[in-house]
Amino acid sequence: MRKIYILLLACPLLSLFVACNDNDYKASVTELRLVLVKPTNVYSGEIATILGRNFSTVPEENAVFINDQQATVIEAFKDELKIILPEMAPGKYSIRVKSPSGELTGLELNYLKTPDQEYIVQTIVGQKGVFEMTDGVGTEATTKLPTGIAFAPDGSLWFTERGYNYIRRISPDFLVTSLLDVAVDGSSAIWQGGFDSKGNYYFIDKGKGMLRKIETGSMSVSTIASEMKSPMNVTFDDEDNIYVSARDNKAIYKFTPSGTKTTFATLNVSPNYIVFDKNKNMIVGTSNGYVLIQISPDGTQKTIAGDGVKGQEYYDGEPGNPLSAKVGATFGVAAGSDGCLYLSDNTYNCIRKLTPDANGDYSKGTLETIAGSGKAGFSDGKGLKATFNQPYEIIITEDCKTMYVAGAVNYLIRRITVK
Repeated sequence: MRKIYILLLACPLLSLFVACNDNDYKASVTELRLVLVKPTNVYSGEIATILGRNFSTVPEENAVFINDQQATVIEAFKDELKIILPEMAPGKYSIRVKSPSGELTGLELNYLKTPDQEYIVQTIVGQKGVFEMTDGVGTEATTKLPTGIAFAPDGSLWFTERGYNYIRRISPDFLVTSLLDVAVDGSSAIWQGGFDSKGNYYFIDKGKGMLRKIETGSMSVSTIASEMKSPMNVTFDDEDNIYVSARDNKAIYKFTPSGTKTTFATLNVSPNYIVFDKNKNMIVGTSNGYVLIQISPDGTQKTIAGDGVKGQEYYDGEPGNPLSAKVGATFGVAAGSDGCLYLSDNTYNCIRKLTPDANGDYSKGTLETIAGSGKAGFSDGKGLKATFNQPYEIIITEDCKTMYVAGAVNYLIRRITVK
């Protein structure tokens, strides 16, 4: 009798449970849902797509608000809305959707600053995820750890293939050829290189602490200097004096054309990259200092960008105060004829532009991230929508309309076109 009583008592409860679950199920399949928005990093006026459930298929019956500013719905499906984004200042904003099936807030967009110029990132050599060395045209060619890149006198580009210790060439029509296996001459872990005014190519052998030279014409290889600790980069002044940044010596060495070596500068941080700007200041990108340094012709050193502290993400700082910015390890700086500096930020996976103030003072100028989202990736695209993965050397053409970036960790050579 007791068993029957328990069973009779359980039946109404079970019916109620089933009824409740049935109501929950009906609600879950008919109520409004927001799943994701793409892209998440956007510019004002762009088209974005919201994926979800139970939108009206009549565009006018769906209202989408970005921080209470209404977007224009141009296409509507049960599970997708396409919208034109309203004008908004840079920042993060929530999305609110209202339709006949309900109203919901739950997604977020990151509005980017619309740049004065467009920076279009395109892969010109290499393939995503392929780290072999094969010659070919454009992206048919592949590469492993391209670390340095330089303009050659004949209009081609030379780059250092660290993965195989090769010097390689990109012709003006993007034919990639392998020029010289420098491993057979004793090199290991070649880094970056450049040309002097006579067309001789100098490159860094970081693994053996050497500066080496490839003679123009004969392509013979010789050692110019050795016994440096982690040399990283080589550059030249107008008189063909050679300068080498030695990271673990925390020093920059100068070599005259006749071979005399002197210490040009010592630093409190480790120098990665050196280049002269048009005013003959040496610009130093650092490894662990999280700053950019200027060495004036009289030898005076000063920090021109970065607060010296590693951050979680890049920050361009306050306008007029790049010393408040977050600057990562810098393996490339290009000094443009426009007076600006273009740096590849290895830590924050982006390309940045430092514009001096009206008096030419970088430390009172403006730092702006012009390409790369800050997240590691392989994607081509416009400006901050493109992605890099620890970019290395960057060079820029005389008219400042084209940049090339050696993407060692991505196994890619990238071109940035300024429009």
